[in-house]
Amino acid sequence: MALVTEEPSSARANGEARPAVRVDIQGMRALAVGLVICYHLRPEWLPGGFVGVDVFFVLSGFLIIGTLTGEVRRTGRVGLLDFYARRIRRLLPAATVVLLAVTAAVIAVLPQSRWPTVLREVLFSAVNAQNWLLAVLSNDYGHATVGASPVQHFWSLAVEEQFYLVIPLVLLVAAVLAARRGAGPVRYAVVAVGAITVASFAFSVWYTPVDPGAAYFVTPTRMWELGIGGLAAMALHRLRPGRVVRVLLGWGGLVAVLASAFWFTTGMAFPGWIAALPTVGTAAMLLARDDSLARVLGLRPLTYVGDISYSLYLWHWPVIVFVLEFTGREVLDRYQVVFAGSLSLVLAALSKHFVEDPFRRRKRDRRRVTYGIGAAMVAVTVAVASGGWASAESTLAALRGRSVIDADHPGALALDPTRPVPARAGIPLAPDPAVAGEDGPLGDLPGDCNVYDMTAEPSACTYGAPEATKTAVIVGDSHAAQFSSALAEFVRHEGAGRWRVKVVVRNGCPFTAVPPSEAGTPLAVCSDENLKKLDLIRDLKPDLVVTAAMSPESYRADLDWTWESPDRAVEGYRTMLTALSDAAIPVAVIRELPRPARPVVPCLERRPDDPADCDTPRARAVGSATDPLADAATGLPGVRVVDLTDWICRADTCPAVVGNVVVYRDNHLTDTYVRSLADPLLAALGLR
Repeated sequence: MALVTEEPSSARANGEARPAVRVDIQGMRALAVGLVICYHLRPEWLPGGFVGVDVFFVLSGFLIIGTLTGEVRRTGRVGLLDFYARRIRRLLPAATVVLLAVTAAVIAVLPQSRWPTVLREVLFSAVNAQNWLLAVLSNDYGHATVGASPVQHFWSLAVEEQFYLVIPLVLLVAAVLAARRGAGPVRYAVVAVGAITVASFAFSVWYTPVDPGAAYFVTPTRMWELGIGGLAAMALHRLRPGRVVRVLLGWGGLVAVLASAFWFTTGMAFPGWIAALPTVGTAAMLLARDDSLARVLGLRPLTYVGDISYSLYLWHWPVIVFVLEFTGREVLDRYQVVFAGSLSLVLAALSKHFVEDPFRRRKRDRRRVTYGIGAAMVAVTVAVASGGWASAESTLAALRGRSVIDADHPGALALDPTRPVPARAGIPLAPDPAVAGEDGPLGDLPGDCNVYDMTAEPSACTYGAPEATKTAVIVGDSHAAQFSSALAEFVRHEGAGRWRVKVVVRNGCPFTAVPPSEAGTPLAVCSDENLKKLDLIRDLKPDLVVTAAMSPESYRADLDWTWESPDRAVEGYRTMLTALSDAAIPVAVIRELPRPARPVVPCLERRPDDPADCDTPRARAVGSATDPLADAATGLPGVRVVDLTDWICRADTCPAVVGNVVVYRDNHLTDTYVRSLADPLLAALGLR
């Protein structure tokens, strides 16, 4: 976080030589960074610890806007160049060191498949745009995993830096308008900051339910939190609450923050209106200036953590991510928690002493020197990250062209129960684990058909000759879509002239009348589109409909989407299948695939010489849960269930690699493995 040192105070406003010192603010910084770190180390200990970021936002708004309005009150203006120079000295050196250290660690430790994603985030972090990148990607910030970005936490720095670009200009305009009208500049400043705060809060309340993933990161949904801190700073010199009120404000604010940390969860639509609890609680502590609270927050251990809080925030997340990477775990155990926490403290202390303090003391540098140093730091970070990114992309591009099915890569045919095709040892895997994670369906065919456009032309996402006499339709979610390439290859070659296939899928939308719910809210877009798809299929009267769906357990584990009950899940699928059966349209339901116990691709990248270590016991991969889609097909005329489990798993294990082909890209099969499944798949579907 951008935890600054300037302190607004009534003393400075009244022209006194030195501002009042508030040690409680350092304690609040320690509280904020402590909440965040505890949440990141073990989320289940403090499920709402992410509100530490909101505490930081209020503190930053309080300090920055308080300092700027103090300057406006004294001089009637805002020294923009001096302000930005102070920000560069305060924030950029430590951030640059962390970004360069992360870049070096990425190149030294992580497999090249991870370089482009992480180094892209390093680049966006260097130019203070990380929050917008994450908003576009709508990353889940709910927990650290092996695949998490070590610079993901720079999003909050980006929010503050963008706010710092805007707010001095707003206050400068307010001061100019006040001077022209002969009015007090602070009054205009209050109105301007108040207007921004109200507008941002209203937007946050509106936008958070619309797109919770993006709303968490974008600047307009967060500016009100900094604005509340600024309003508190501007009101501070006018408020003289009595002792009882100060106690209630101070301790009540602390309770509000701690209650949020213990009770909030990532399942809530955040920030929205619920972020007002920790935000207003922090503002209350700042306004209270309560001696009893200050004595607690001013304890030396807390103030020291407050002193190093900026560097501590910067370092702790990369430490956690790389510890997880080294251990191959998804959560830290008790010993790793102690190690990661201790290492973060050591690195933060070193950063404070050797990086932050020396640059902060360079106040006599000319502004152009400061700006030059800042530009150089950003340029070096961008150049190093871009170079690593470009190098990795070049290597990965070469690997993408090697995913072929040949005599050395029989894939699923190595599990043929009657005539297994042997696979020679020592052959490079296909696809290479570095690119297996992106080996999805239809990558070599025109059109983006992973999300079917219901308004598209009738020929959209249709493969095969238009004059073909028979038509197959693939409908469902991404687990149906993953079989598209095998059918597309069939209609282009063996079935050419006889069959065509239309792909009508949408990732995350199984073909059901009762879609899963997210945070208790049904995904209405899926049910609405499925009804349209049902009409499309009935009008098309295909010779075969193929569908599949991710299991409820996978939806819950991967997306936190659930059905009201198992019976409701079966009911939803049966409604759609019955409609097709009544229309005399043949349907093939592909039973849900075995699920690997851990991410296969990262495991193979860490253990390239021992792929068997990435296997999953068959009993665990298949699981004991029923498949509601397959259950819904039971007894319906013209509907059959296709089970491919024996073409993916051996008798006791579901391997990560079969026939020199990587089986899984995540919870989906690699497209290369699906193509190797073509013979048994087409036979089971009755296409040959």
